[in-house]
Amino acid sequence: MKKLSYILFLLPFLSCNGFLDEVDQDKLVPEKNDHFSALMLQEFNATYPIFRSIDHMTDNVVEDPSALTSRKFDLKTTYTWQREIELDEYGNRINNINYSWEKMYEDIAIANYVIELVDEAIGTQEENDYTKGEAYFIRGLSYFNLLNLYGQPFNPGTAITDLGVPLRDDIGVEVTYQRNTVAEGYAHIESDLLLAKELIAQSGVSKSIWHPTVAAVDLLLSRVMLYQQKWDEAVYYASEVIDQGVLSKVSANSPFVTADNQEILYSYYTTSPIFNLYSSGTDLTSVAFFVNKELINSYDDKDLRKSAFFIAVDDGTGKYNYRTKKYQRDLYTSLGFANLRVAEAYLNRAEAYANLGQIQNSVSDIQTLHRTRYTDISEVVYPTSADELISFLFAERRKELCFEDHHRWFDLRRMETQPEISHVFTLIDDNNEKLGTETFTLLPNDYNYTLPIPLKERQNNPLIRNNERYEKIPEIN
Repeated sequence: MKKLSYILFLLPFLSCNGFLDEVDQDKLVPEKNDHFSALMLQEFNATYPIFRSIDHMTDNVVEDPSALTSRKFDLKTTYTWQREIELDEYGNRINNINYSWEKMYEDIAIANYVIELVDEAIGTQEENDYTKGEAYFIRGLSYFNLLNLYGQPFNPGTAITDLGVPLRDDIGVEVTYQRNTVAEGYAHIESDLLLAKELIAQSGVSKSIWHPTVAAVDLLLSRVMLYQQKWDEAVYYASEVIDQGVLSKVSANSPFVTADNQEILYSYYTTSPIFNLYSSGTDLTSVAFFVNKELINSYDDKDLRKSAFFIAVDDGTGKYNYRTKKYQRDLYTSLGFANLRVAEAYLNRAEAYANLGQIQNSVSDIQTLHRTRYTDISEVVYPTSADELISFLFAERRKELCFEDHHRWFDLRRMETQPEISHVFTLIDDNNEKLGTETFTLLPNDYNYTLPIPLKERQNNPLIRNNERYEKIPEIN
């Protein structure tokens, strides 16, 4: 009964992939390896469930102070870190603001289904091994994102008791369930990724950039180890990537993320930009948020990334505002808008080396990356102490990985010394009259670094424990 219920749940997703056109409509279980593979590609890769307003919660984004309140109001709850992000200040429900939980668990459900049934699929053993490995990879990445959005930040002293997210690794259907701990979550993620690596490697199958490789799995493993402060393991897996991969020079004159760029290990999220600060053309009238000038000013004149990543737009007064990472097709990317890149392996290993006290190795890694990002690194000053170097590396991660996936928010959560972040929300009525400003602050180690469990989930499963968060009261001017 559980398997039948699960298949009925999957039917809309399976139908989207067209395999039911090839078999009897009353036969609900896919038979061919290609069906399982296409199912995952459609459900995960094309519609990767990033938390869409993730960057609005970081220090990378500021409002347009001249934008009408009505144009930025639906993002106010996340931009100002409200306790209940799905309810506006009038108690009205905001749609599609906290749906990543549901979408990621959909991906996990699909992965569980593939893992349990793909061994029986029509196809070669090698094809089935690869597809099963890809399912483990998708499940591991999905749990990693869920854990870092809705679980407590990793703390080695308390991870065995801190609340993470529920872990499901079967195709049963249950109405209620409890949250596992952060430690259990990371152990599950590690297990999934190690199985993914083993199966993909032994399959010998090579697919397009839309499917994970051994190097892509190693990169994600290096990230998982880094977040757990397992420095030696982070060095090992990042080194595996570096030994197999290459870095590419960035350029303002051509897109960086392309199928022939060997730095790109895996590309996903093809449907739309992750964080779209654009209006059409150079018109600023519909833009409500800009890139923080603090971030823009952190790139010096010899850093190629400023012109390669961003578009500067004159606001009509000779001053420039910046829109993020050229997220118009074929300006920054001709593939997906989220990617696993070799650059991250260098950043992960450099940070791990710094925490191990291997300062020269850390600096060497960042210099190697910089040679593909700067016209000349001879004037770059690199720190000589571990603490300064770690701060330098977090700033470097911000410059390299900004507006990709969930990187900046996740990095802020795991910093030992977190910045205090202030977001100003300017009140402009529809007559373009300024009514005042509200300033909200995210404090170091703030409870609001962990998202609330979605309202729908709490209503359906009243036994699940929500995350504690503060009410954010503004300073009004």
